[in-house]
Amino acid sequence: MTVDGRYVYCIMEGGNKQNLGSIGLFGNEVYTINHIDISAVVSKMPFKEMRPGVDSIIAHQRVVEASRDVTTTLPVRFGILFKSDQGVKKLLASSYKDFRSKINKLKDKEEFGIKLILEKENMQKIQKQVADNSQEVKKIKNEINTSGKGAAYFLKMRMNDAIKNEMLKKIEKLGSEIHHDLVSCAADSSLLKADLENVILNAAYLVNKSEIEKFNDKFEKLKKKHCAHGLIFHQSGPWAPYSFC
Repeated sequence: MTVDGRYVYCIMEGGNKQNLGSIGLFGNEVYTINHIDISAVVSKMPFKEMRPGVDSIIAHQRVVEASRDVTTTLPVRFGILFKSDQGVKKLLASSYKDFRSKINKLKDKEEFGIKLILEKENMQKIQKQVADNSQEVKKIKNEINTSGKGAAYFLKMRMNDAIKNEMLKKIEKLGSEIHHDLVSCAADSSLLKADLENVILNAAYLVNKSEIEKFNDKFEKLKKKHCAHGLIFHQSGPWAPYSFC
């Protein structure tokens, strides 16, 4: 027989008991377990290993966002289960200072995600610009013209490496400059792993609520400035501070 456990979605500010409704995993009722001035947002569910299916992940995020609408919220990773309310209370008590510190840091702030995608044809344009203008590439080309077939083969390999390295440096510089401009309007930032080669920037920005309009204005100006160069700007959020917990 499987007993009910307590599934934890997030930690939120405030020590008052709350009921967020039947919005949890499998439509279960979501409520808070409290300790001093913080609470864990939980629902009952069978105490067994959780598998991260699409519907379950969406339900988890739905509860986190509902909590964020109420107050400052610290998301908890998917799949955290305790045997009872008492187990959750022990977590809140043992980690109280850490949770309280993070809540203070993240209070009145939102997370925004920014991705910059460089279209393939524009990557090829940058590659051509490097091939046409790089002094190192020109030097290798001259060496190829005065070399025999054997030496020319290895020189061409060296030239292709030089073109690729300079192209990557140019793309990295472009992403870094845009990131620096966005950081100027954010309280904190986190560089994330890019899942595709043509994603030249994948980052999260923690923005004070009072600075969101300024951050969005900066984003729109950068988008207008660089879209002509083949950069696709994608913004998501505001979110709970998933990248800063």
